[in-house]
Amino acid sequence: MTTCAAIASLLAGCSERRSASDLLAEAEQMYAIYPDSSKTYTDLLQAAMQQAEQEKSSASMARCALLLARQQQWTDVYAAYHLAARALQLYEEMSDETGKIQAQLTMAGLLAQADSLAQARSLYHTCLQSARQLRDAAVQRSALAGLAELCLAEGKNAEALATARQIPFIEGEEGSSQALFVLANCYLQCDSLAQARAIYGQIDTRGNTKARYVALRHLTEIALLEGDLQGAPLYVDSAFATAEELFFETLQQQEQYHRDNLRQQREAERIAYRHRLIFGLLAGTIVFAGLVIAYVVSLSRHRRAIQHQRLLAEQRERELAEERLMGEKRERELAVERLQRQEQMVSLLQGFIIEKSEILQRLQGESDRKVALSNRDWREIEETLDSITGGFVSRLRQQHPEFHEEDIQLCMMTRMRLSNQAIARIYLITVSAVKHRKLKLKKDGFGEFDPNRPLDDVINEL
Repeated sequence: MTTCAAIASLLAGCSERRSASDLLAEAEQMYAIYPDSSKTYTDLLQAAMQQAEQEKSSASMARCALLLARQQQWTDVYAAYHLAARALQLYEEMSDETGKIQAQLTMAGLLAQADSLAQARSLYHTCLQSARQLRDAAVQRSALAGLAELCLAEGKNAEALATARQIPFIEGEEGSSQALFVLANCYLQCDSLAQARAIYGQIDTRGNTKARYVALRHLTEIALLEGDLQGAPLYVDSAFATAEELFFETLQQQEQYHRDNLRQQREAERIAYRHRLIFGLLAGTIVFAGLVIAYVVSLSRHRRAIQHQRLLAEQRERELAEERLMGEKRERELAVERLQRQEQMVSLLQGFIIEKSEILQRLQGESDRKVALSNRDWREIEETLDSITGGFVSRLRQQHPEFHEEDIQLCMMTRMRLSNQAIARIYLITVSAVKHRKLKLKKDGFGEFDPNRPLDDVINEL
């Protein structure tokens, strides 16, 4: 009995199981430092959720369910909604009004994301009434901002602006910047450019590169709408610099995420080695105790212990092999994801440069007069496309030498995302004629006969 008690004590000591509250605190601290480490953050929340269920801790389970719902809202909105509903049920059972309102706000946002605008509005109004009773300015701000965004989604710009003006702003309080973005966007949608510019200028974006980029992008749009040809280039340069800073910050966070994963793997291997060592000592203790009782019994136990160690070693080898395979698979997936993000950023930058082109602005004007493009203009368009797309026009001429110059020009205008109306103004033809030319070029020039595949997709694959 003494030997069994010692074994149980050692096993309990080597487990080192952490509580749900500790895991939850670690997850929230890590997310505050590295907000882009979503995989590790989600894993910690799920581990905390499982531990909370074992501990039957309603508070930890509700908090984990709410955070997991917010984490999964961009990947699986329905699963996120069920998690938020579970959190709401737990908070109601605990009579926690603050947690209940937070769960309702999360559910309202998920309903708005799923286009259930009426249900979302009802929940936002419920949260707003509760917040006013509790005099909670933060919840009032979130509820009013959500209602304003719902009005914008329905095209009710004036109602959205009236709702956003009711938002209580407290300088320096968390969440005020996001609410200011909503108010500024409402002014912008209502063509109140001066008010929108003033609000974007007073938003505190220190330490938040993403918010600074969004503010600069909107300020650039306002400057262009106001015809401020001196301020617009400054905003564009600042937006480019901020986008570059955001890109490098993302790379640094990814590198830190990989370092943390490597550290966790090494820590897990160290703990596993420590467990194997303790199990070895336990096996030796069992063998020694068996020798005291009887030689025959000790010999039999010794053989069983050796066999058990061999099985443990083989199992560990299999686990290590599986871990290596999973690690390699995870690295490949991360590499593919990085390439996709880089391609998306390059595509965004290309579209941004094309949209700011002076010739494109002339083509996209609202006048119905013919837009005359000189040979010099066409050369400038061709050089711009070649520079930002890695030689698109050159490859087109090389792969299709049989194309006429008008075919090449139509491909360039399609690649620049010009509307059919703008192309019709260049050739002084109808929009139907432009569509006919595109269809003829797609079939005869590129040999594409799929009616559901537009010419834009065919050209973008070159």
